[in-house]
Amino acid sequence: MITDALFSLLKRKPFQQITVTEICEEAAIGRKTFYRNFELREDVIDFWLDLRCAEYEKDLLSVPLEEMLQYHCAFLKKYTSELIALYQNGLHPMVEKKFSIFLPDTMPLWSEDPVEQEYRSQYIIAGIEAIIRVWVTRGFQESVEEVVEIVKRAHQQQVPIQ
Repeated sequence: MITDALFSLLKRKPFQQITVTEICEEAAIGRKTFYRNFELREDVIDFWLDLRCAEYEKDLLSVPLEEMLQYHCAFLKKYTSELIALYQNGLHPMVEKKFSIFLPDTMPLWSEDPVEQEYRSQYIIAGIEAIIRVWVTRGFQESVEEVVEIVKRAHQQQVPIQ
């Protein structure tokens, strides 16, 4: 109820102008209930992101590697309004921080060398974060399939490092 209330308010006003009292009124709860669960408004967003990561991870193991980008984009598309609200309110660093903590554990094993594995994982994660940033700031104008195709073409046309 609290996360729904916060995202409902974000449709009407900037995050910095939203108070805990307004969140409580929107959720029809008392302030004590809010503070039993959260300390700050940002904690509500962090909680929402934790829920999304758990949801994402639940089906991840059943997705073949070649379909990962499709799965990732389709998953994000389900949360169009929430992600747009977060990015429009300058809260994208919270999203990106959560992804940078969560995503390394979801990466396939590319190398037995832990240093190479870390670099390759971070390379992929940075690309995913950049794709999300562009797609969200464009208001999810492109379909999941269009984004996947754009990324595939970009990957195939990479210029080798000299």
